[in-house]
Amino acid sequence: MKMKIIILLPLLLSVILSAGCTSLRNKPKLENNKELQTAEVLELPNAGDLSLTEMETGVWVQLNPEEPADATSPLAKPKDGPYRLGVGDVLEITLYGEGDAETRRVLPIDPAGDITYMLLGTIPAAGRTIDELTEDMRARIRAKLNYVILNVGPVTLGSQTFTVLGQLVRPQVYPLQGRTHLLDAIAMAGGPKVGVIRDVSADIHDYAHATLVRDGEVLPVDFERLVNKGDASQNVEILAGDIIMIPSALERKIYALGAFNNPQGVQFASSETTLMNVVVQAGGINRDNGDGHVLIIRGNTTNPKVMLMDMSQFDSKKARVFKILAGRSLDITLQAGDIVYAVPRKFGYLRDVVKQAVNTFGTRLSSDAAKDIWQQHIDPFNFGTQRPQ
Repeated sequence: MKMKIIILLPLLLSVILSAGCTSLRNKPKLENNKELQTAEVLELPNAGDLSLTEMETGVWVQLNPEEPADATSPLAKPKDGPYRLGVGDVLEITLYGEGDAETRRVLPIDPAGDITYMLLGTIPAAGRTIDELTEDMRARIRAKLNYVILNVGPVTLGSQTFTVLGQLVRPQVYPLQGRTHLLDAIAMAGGPKVGVIRDVSADIHDYAHATLVRDGEVLPVDFERLVNKGDASQNVEILAGDIIMIPSALERKIYALGAFNNPQGVQFASSETTLMNVVVQAGGINRDNGDGHVLIIRGNTTNPKVMLMDMSQFDSKKARVFKILAGRSLDITLQAGDIVYAVPRKFGYLRDVVKQAVNTFGTRLSSDAAKDIWQQHIDPFNFGTQRPQ
């Protein structure tokens, strides 16, 4: 009896493992482009847990939205705390009592994060609260003068800023003064820009691809839910260094990013474009860095539809020769706003790849918008580094 149990255990384990969220393996392979275009969107409960080898290529999968914000989530309410000084802040130092006089000096915090004051020399300021700096300076001055009172106050606090880019009336850098939320920031920038299409005023902003970048990562903020549905849970507090980017709905562009030889934003050359065209314009996949997969991300970046394309499947010998580039394989028609991401070798799971692709998209979009503003206002002829003096 014990021998039968030992033999049955491995069989039972294999059945349990195969019954998880890897049902995509059992679906038939796609044979033609027509079938690819009409494929339904599968809503799997744990699609992000699938490895790239478990994903069926050529099938749209709806990625699940982020979990509700908890205490560690970037969408959670930041903890309140005193303001900490930074480079660029300007302080007023007042000294009372020295010879029955009052001495005032206005000092900026220098690039090293210090201030230099009379007898006290260089004093660290960046990263401290005003109270901490005041106590330190009072202790230092008491060692030199007995009957004086020293106070420190702010003149301008310019080290804390955030940036607004894209389709807003006044895209620029704004000082962070007091608690500011996302809707406050959009209002400070004059609100969404309105364009004129065929003599009719129309909104030209694309909230589905709008991003809030913090420390190089795109936060899972749903601008559509915030603006169109008034979802207050998406009205996150803005922190110093945040970048808000609202792209144009009129720009017909596809972003080819990741392990391409020449990652770039690809402009539509005609009424439609295909995956093959975008891969070619991006210089093909870098064979040293790419693992042969291409991920297509479509729709709202907080809860997108994703499709994995395995370039190696197009070669009968699995040699990753990328037959798609020769026009001898399945292709797919892309839409404006799609993100085409050549997957680097380091990723194994779908959730990680999508997160990195959206982060790369958000930072690239912000970088391009900032460059456009620079060219329009400072370098209108696009001289770049060759701009004449």
